[in-house]
Amino acid sequence: ELAAPGLQKENFNIDLEKDVLTISVNKQAEMEEKVEYKRREFGNYQFERSFRLPDFIDVNAIEARYEQGILQLALPRKAEAAPKRIEIA
Repeated sequence: ELAAPGLQKENFNIDLEKDVLTISVNKQAEMEEKVEYKRREFGNYQFERSFRLPDFIDVNAIEARYEQGILQLALPRKAEAAPKRIEIA
């Protein structure tokens, strides 16, 4: 989970190259105020974080969801990497 209030899901880029997952944000904002004079402000918000994924992650089943300022990523295990119970003979 990644807290990112004030953003929209369109502001995020999530890329997977080989075994590296990269989450990045590039948001540009412009504010203009007109009273007796004109004032303009510009803002730029950038963020990038990369993670090396272990071999047991099923990269084809990764899911992302952005809700109420929280980006959530689901990184499921491959079926063959799931924990198994060994029965004693």
